[in-house]
Amino acid sequence: MPIPFKLDYVIERTRVEVERAAQRRALRRALAGVHVSAREAQAAWPRIIEHKWYVSERLGRDVGLHVAAVDYFENVAPPMRTSRRSSDTLPPRLPMMQPLMRQGW
Repeated sequence: MPIPFKLDYVIERTRVEVERAAQRRALRRALAGVHVSAREAQAAWPRIIEHKWYVSERLGRDVGLHVAAVDYFENVAPPMRTSRRSSDTLPPRLPMMQPLMRQGW
């Protein structure tokens, strides 16, 4: 049974898809300044496009991908914050934060 696709075609399509995925990740990172995993970025992309349409309709003008991506990650679905490490503590209390007098009036 003959192979329906030539091997060169399959290799080229695979290469193009990998490059496009990398470009989409870089674009998302550049647009919103948010670092997300490839899976999260892939899941967020259609929502960003939909959010762009929604915001554009609400404002009556095209808002652009940058504005839509930033607004999406800031207001609609902010990325999960990493938990604080145990070494991350509050800074020591500065002298100006100390009570003026230790004795009561």
